[in-house]
Amino acid sequence: MPLPLDVAVLAPVAVKGMKVSIYRVTKTRTGQVTPPYGWYGPVFLSLAVILCIPLIASQARALELAFGQAAEEAAAKLTAALPAVHGSVTAVEKDRVLIDLGAKHVYQGMELQVYREGDEVKHPVTGEVLGRRDKRIGLLRVVEVKERFSEATVVSREEGVAIRIKDLIRLSSDRVVVALPLIDVGGVKDANAQAFTKDLAITLAKTGHFMVIEEPLLRAALTGEQSSRIESFSDPVALKKLVEKTQVQLLVLGKLSPSPQGLFLNLQVLSALTGAPLTVASVEVTERGPIVIAAPPSSRPLRSTAGSGPGQTPSFIQGERQPVSPQRADERRKGAGSEIAALPRTPAADEGVRERGAPSFLRRGEKVTVPSGEAAPSNEMREAVTVELADPLLALAAGDLDGDRRPEIVGITSSEVIVYRWQNQRLTSIARIGSPRSVRHLHLDVGDINGRGQAQIVVTALSGGRSELQSFVLELQGGRLVRIAEKLGYFLRVVAGPGIETPILAGQRMGELTAFGGPIVRLTWNGGQYIEGQPLALPTRVKNLYEFAPIKVVGDQISEVAIISEQRVKTYGSENKPSWEGKDDLGEVDHLAFMHIPTMRALQMLQATEGLKSGSGTQITPEEHAAQEILPRRVIVEASALWGNAKTELLTFTNPKKVGLFRTEMSYPPSQVVAFDRQNGSFVRGWETIPVEGHVRDVAVADLNGAGRKDLIVLSAVKEKGLVAYLQDGSRGIINVFSFIR
Repeated sequence: MPLPLDVAVLAPVAVKGMKVSIYRVTKTRTGQVTPPYGWYGPVFLSLAVILCIPLIASQARALELAFGQAAEEAAAKLTAALPAVHGSVTAVEKDRVLIDLGAKHVYQGMELQVYREGDEVKHPVTGEVLGRRDKRIGLLRVVEVKERFSEATVVSREEGVAIRIKDLIRLSSDRVVVALPLIDVGGVKDANAQAFTKDLAITLAKTGHFMVIEEPLLRAALTGEQSSRIESFSDPVALKKLVEKTQVQLLVLGKLSPSPQGLFLNLQVLSALTGAPLTVASVEVTERGPIVIAAPPSSRPLRSTAGSGPGQTPSFIQGERQPVSPQRADERRKGAGSEIAALPRTPAADEGVRERGAPSFLRRGEKVTVPSGEAAPSNEMREAVTVELADPLLALAAGDLDGDRRPEIVGITSSEVIVYRWQNQRLTSIARIGSPRSVRHLHLDVGDINGRGQAQIVVTALSGGRSELQSFVLELQGGRLVRIAEKLGYFLRVVAGPGIETPILAGQRMGELTAFGGPIVRLTWNGGQYIEGQPLALPTRVKNLYEFAPIKVVGDQISEVAIISEQRVKTYGSENKPSWEGKDDLGEVDHLAFMHIPTMRALQMLQATEGLKSGSGTQITPEEHAAQEILPRRVIVEASALWGNAKTELLTFTNPKKVGLFRTEMSYPPSQVVAFDRQNGSFVRGWETIPVEGHVRDVAVADLNGAGRKDLIVLSAVKEKGLVAYLQDGSRGIINVFSFIR
C-alpha cells in the first residue's frame, strides 16, 4: 500500500558506505496507514541514527587529539624561533647599533628590547636588595647577522634617551606577551575553533616563555570609537591599541589548511609594535582519523595532462596529438573561457640522441655524464607534467613564500601576480593580487631578501605614458599577498648564485637618455622600507641589471658573470672581453619589452653637443627618440648540475627566429631548455630538453617534489596565428615541470 503522506528529505548522512536519510512529515492527512515493511523499518532507522552519532563524535575527538599534538609541536617551534636571548650594545653609529649576539642567538628581522639597569630595589624592613628597576631605552630590529655579532637598526626610542655602549639587549623582560585570536579553521569540518585556540593557548603558556591573551580580552581592549573601522587584528590601528591596553609584543595568527598531502596548522607571528612579520611555523596535524574536509572555493581551473594510472606513459614521450572534442574546438574558435584546450603531445626525444639511463625528456648535447645509482621513477612521481594555464604568464620564479620549506611557483601577467602551489603533481592557484590599470608588470624575481625565512616577490613595474618605474615587493601573509614596499623608482632584481649566501636585492635607476642609467646598487630592508646602499662590485662589462648571472663571487665582489649578448651565452671576468663564448644562436625573446622615452633635458644636452635635430626641422621632442628596450632571457647558474656531475652549470633557453609580418618561424633552434657544463675551465653544451610547445618565456629550478633534487620549471606561450592575434599579442600559457628522478 503506498504511503499517503508527503515527505521531504531532511538530512542524508553517509556512514561507511551506508546512506541514512532522515525524513520529516509535511502536509499530513488523517487516514489509516499500514506500514509496508512492518515494525523493523523504524527500528533499523533508529539504530542507524544511534550508531551515526558516536561515529561523528569520534571524528571530532580524533581531530582534537591530533590538534593537541600539533599544538605542542607548534609551541616548541615558536619557542625556538623566539629564544630568551640576552646581550649588550657594543657600538652605536647614528641609527645603526652593533650588538654582541651572533648567528647562534638572533636572526635577521628579529626585534629586541634595549634597556638599562636602574636603581636598586631594597626591602623596607630587612634592607635586602631585591633587584634593580629596568629603564627601557628603545627597540631594535636585526638587519645583518654575523658569526659573533650583529647589526641592528633603531625602530623606536624613548624620548630624550640615547642608546649607549654597554646598554643591555633582550627579547623580553619576563614572558613574551602574545595576542592569540581565534584560529581560522577554514574548510575543515568538525573543527572547533574555540577549543583549538584554547589548546594552543594552554600549550604556549606551559612552555613558561609566553603569556597568552585570547580573543575575548583582545576584543574588549579594542572597544571604542575606532572599533567599527578595524577589519582585523593585524590592522595598524588595532595593533597600536592592543599595545597600549594590553602591552602585547606579538600577534600570532593561526589557520588550519587542508590539502591533498594532509592537514596543516600554519602560524604567522607579527610584531605588535611595528606590524612586521617575524617568523612562521607550519605543523602537520597527523594521526587524525577520518576527517571530512569541505570542498575549497572554486577558482580558475588548472588542468594537468599527467595521467594517474599505473604504467601510463607520460605525455612528453608520445608523438601523437591528443584529440580535441568538437565542443572544445567550438570554444576555442569563439575565444571563450580561461581554460584552454588540451595540449598537443610533445614528440618523444629521439632515442639516437639520448644517453642511456637519462630521463626521457633529456637529449644529449656535446656531452652528458650520467650519474650512477639513480632510482627508477615511481608511479607517484612522473618525469614530466604539462599544465595548461588559465592566465598567459609573462615570467615565473619559485621560492618558499610561507616558510614551510616547500617552494611555491609565482607568475606575472601584465597586471596580476599569481601564486601557485605544487601538490601531487598538480598546480593550484592559492593567491593573486592585481595592479592598477595604468601599471604594467615587466620583470619578476623571488628570494628571501629580508632574511626572515620566507621569500619575497619582487616585481618591476612601469606606469604612465612615459614608462615611469613603479616597482613593488610582496609577501604572502595569512594566505594573502601584501605589498610591503611599492612605488620604488628602480628596476629590481634578486641576485643569487654560487657563493651568495643571502640573495641580494639589486636596483638600477632609469636613465635620462638610455633605459638603464647609473650604477647597479644594493637595496637593504630596514624594517619599513628599502634603503639604497653601495654599488655592487661587478665586471666592467656589466651595464644592465638584467643581462648578467653570477658565476663566481670572491668576498663582496662578483668576479665572473654569464651574459647573453648577440643571442649567445658569454662569460666575462675582470677583462673586458669574453673568457668563453657559446657558438649556439639562442634565438629571440621579445615578450618583456617597453618603450623608453628620453627626458627633454638629456635631449637638449645631446642637441647642444652633437647638433641633434628633429626630423621635421621643428623643436626636438622626446617621443621622436623613444627606443624599444627588450629584457634579455634569464640565465640560471647552478653550483651543482641538475643532471650529470659538472661543478657549474648554466641554464637558459632557446627559441626559433621569427621573420615577416606574421612572424613566420624558422626551423632552428627549437624552443627548449639547454645546459652548459663547466669542464676544464671552459663550458660545453651539455644536455637539452626535448622541444616544448610554443615559445619559452622563462625558466626556474626548485625542489617541488621534496625528492632532494631540483626540478626544472619551464614557462612557454603559444601565440595564435593571424593578423588580429599578432596585433593583440594573444597567447595561452603552458608550464612544463621536468623532474630528474632517475
